[in-house]
Amino acid sequence: MHITAKKRIDVGNTPWNRAGSGIQDGSGPGQCLARLARVILVLVMGLAAADAAPGSSQEPATPEAQIAALKAEMDQAIHRVQEIANQPVTHLSRTPDMDVGMYPGWFHPGAIKPNFNTVDVRATQKFDYDQFEYVSSDLNPGVVFIGHELEFNSMIKYFYTDRSVPKRKLSELEMQEINHLYRIIGHCEQQLAELQNARPQQTWVLTLISNHAYIVAAMVFLLMLVLYLVQRRRSQLEATY
Repeated sequence: MHITAKKRIDVGNTPWNRAGSGIQDGSGPGQCLARLARVILVLVMGLAAADAAPGSSQEPATPEAQIAALKAEMDQAIHRVQEIANQPVTHLSRTPDMDVGMYPGWFHPGAIKPNFNTVDVRATQKFDYDQFEYVSSDLNPGVVFIGHELEFNSMIKYFYTDRSVPKRKLSELEMQEINHLYRIIGHCEQQLAELQNARPQQTWVLTLISNHAYIVAAMVFLLMLVLYLVQRRRSQLEATY
């Protein structure tokens, strides 16, 4: 009995058990997990700093940034459509010998908003002014415009900014460009609607996880591995007793 007790005391004082307990040398499971937590914290802070750094290649990290980027893209497309649709037309001084078609005004109030995702503005281009060599309206006294240079397009009217003058006839390439710009506008509108109607924005931690899923998954795996090894060490120590 005396020998057995001595053996139990010796086992209890072995370096292995002291290391496993972590009391004497500070290298036990608690200290190991604390060091791992500090490593993970440093990595997360580093990723956050990389996201905030100028020139980062990441997509906008927050809903607000994505909304701002989409609005900027849409505004640029709208501005370009307006540039094409409102190009200046030829103005001539009216003379008595001119045969002029007169209009009470160029456009009715309002405009139809196009379906930006599907419309083809080439299909709605009209040449109502071709029947006259010159045209004018009550809005332009003493001034005429060349009829065959003009058009009306109900799917572009939404972007007519100056309705006191008629609009220049657009070429095939210009209408194709407007179609392309309309698709950009439609896409941006859809994305903005989804973002603005979404649930409350994610926290920065969730955003960080979504932007660095592989790195976060690796850290989680590392943490689980360490927990497994710690539990296995404890089981081995308990079996010693």
